[in-house]
Amino acid sequence: MRVIQIGDKPIKEMTAEDLLQIVIIEGACPVIMHNGEKIWNEPTITDFDNTMFSDTLVLDYNSYRVKDNLKSADYVFFFKCEDFRWHYSRDYEKNKEQDPNQSNRVCFETIKYLISKGYDVPIYNH
Repeated sequence: MRVIQIGDKPIKEMTAEDLLQIVIIEGACPVIMHNGEKIWNEPTITDFDNTMFSDTLVLDYNSYRVKDNLKSADYVFFFKCEDFRWHYSRDYEKNKEQDPNQSNRVCFETIKYLISKGYDVPIYNH
């Protein structure tokens, strides 16, 4: 198997702002738009760490509802650099009716975003 390098910036060195864009692309935040109406503001970063784990980026964030400025739950997003999986959790003390934690591989839109930003997205050629 051959690995083809796309960009020259290591994924592990992703900025908090770029990781937040992945959160938005993947839908791991309150719905920003619904039926053409803005429901929630874009998430606000509250903390970021790319050194806590050897292969994972961690981003804390929340959002505010447009109509009444109500603060959302606090979210923590984990992005695993090696296999492009992500996972997030919410503050369930305030939002017990929400679905449980979610984990997925990144979608194609996220891969295109990372490539556009110059990150080294490994493509495997068999």
